[in-house]
Amino acid sequence: MKLKQLITALLSIVFCTCLLAGCGNDKQHSSDEKNKISITDSLGRKVVLDKPVSRAVVANAYNTELINAIGAIDDVVGVDFNIYQDQEGFKNKFTKDMVIGKSQRELNYEKIIELKPEVLILTSNGAWQDAEAKLSPFGIKVINVDAYYTDKFEDNLLLLGKIFGKEKEAVECADYFSSKLKYIDEQLKNVPRRSIYFEYRKAGNTTIPGNYFYEMVNLAHGDNIFKEAKNVNIDIEAVIEKNPQYIVKVSDTNVFSSYNPPTVAEHKAIYDNICSRPGWDQIDAVKNKKILLLSHYVHGGASKLVGTMYIAKFLYPEYLPDLHPENVFKDWLTKYQHLDYVAGHTYPAFKLDE
Repeated sequence: MKLKQLITALLSIVFCTCLLAGCGNDKQHSSDEKNKISITDSLGRKVVLDKPVSRAVVANAYNTELINAIGAIDDVVGVDFNIYQDQEGFKNKFTKDMVIGKSQRELNYEKIIELKPEVLILTSNGAWQDAEAKLSPFGIKVINVDAYYTDKFEDNLLLLGKIFGKEKEAVECADYFSSKLKYIDEQLKNVPRRSIYFEYRKAGNTTIPGNYFYEMVNLAHGDNIFKEAKNVNIDIEAVIEKNPQYIVKVSDTNVFSSYNPPTVAEHKAIYDNICSRPGWDQIDAVKNKKILLLSHYVHGGASKLVGTMYIAKFLYPEYLPDLHPENVFKDWLTKYQHLDYVAGHTYPAFKLDE
């Protein structure tokens, strides 16, 4: 009888121990689930991460710049060739053995797997579906972040902040630029929009709704003369007919500068080319010397919001006395990209207090 009681007691202890262990596992599982990070990418896809990312491979320089802006650049272990070749813009951080392909459309999956990242961050116009199919068996998540869209700057910054566990830094950076946009909107609330022709690199390559550059001009309160066009490539004679008050051009096919700006001679050659186009001497912007040149590098800062600041100030200097785009560019470089300030990315040149 005593032996039977002893066995019963022992079985009770074992049962309770297992029950407690099970409860402990349930609690651990519940805790793990609670700590997971659920994000929604630029395509509206739900992606669940076990923890803030500490190893990422990235395509598209706009994404890399935003990651750098929130202080997570050390978590990037691989980049595409376009990012890698910009050695000056990223302080020689990325080496050849970190290259994961030519671009977001041409990826080296063997290299990505070799680098053992937790995520691949690319843009939705890249090969994300193919990437997901090939990388998911290795536990590598694919996240789309379309960081080149100016009007999505804050959303993308906060998304990356959540991915890397840098929410505070993301909010600070977003607030900095949001305050500038708010100032522009308040100051220009009742000011009629001034007409502008925007050109990207080659003659006749402009911007229309849905294009990457459209919101940069729109947020600057520019009245885009081709806002109703169906194609970004227009006949340059149409510019004469529409007679814009202002012209803004980004770089040129022969001048593709990065962190180091174009030379004054290169800027002047682009400027003179615009003025010498047949019939363009009749355009108000040309007659009144209302032409602004932006380097390829400067216009793209903060998802082109730096470009927005320059264009707004160029169009409405008398209404925006407290907006200093060159100083915004300096902050973007020194505070958010951890680079030394370098002047000369616009023509005519802006001063820091201008």
